[in-house]
Amino acid sequence: MTQLELQQYLLREYPQENARCEWKEFKNLKNSFCGDEKDDVISYVSAIANMEGGFLVVGVHDKTLEIVGTDTYNYDRQKAILRLTERCTNLSSEGLDIEEYVTDDTHKVVWVIHIPKHQPKRPVYAHDKAWQWIEDSLVELTQERNKA
Repeated sequence: MTQLELQQYLLREYPQENARCEWKEFKNLKNSFCGDEKDDVISYVSAIANMEGGFLVVGVHDKTLEIVGTDTYNYDRQKAILRLTERCTNLSSEGLDIEEYVTDDTHKVVWVIHIPKHQPKRPVYAHDKAWQWIEDSLVELTQERNKA
């Protein structure tokens, strides 16, 4: 599929950012899997899991869903899933998946990470903190949300 076709597909399947879906550039996944809290893949996975589960679309512009691509840095999908379960305490591997798309014309890589909802009374932690969304902000899990 071409870059334009992929962008149209993503817009159809993941039309807006919300508590269940986030779009991120993360041009270099090596740094993005072990970056700073609130600014890496594992923080976003924690937040999405602690809400209702959902999707993290990686390799796209944050506001426009324009395809920018990501460097998977020798990560295959299975290695990345293993890394997520290692770095995100309480993240279930059941329902956790990564779809990889490579555009035919520009060879840009986009990952869609499918993130399961946290197990009851077991929030998902990243950087020793549980995360959630409040409006457009990634914040530590509130007590009200922790009871959900």
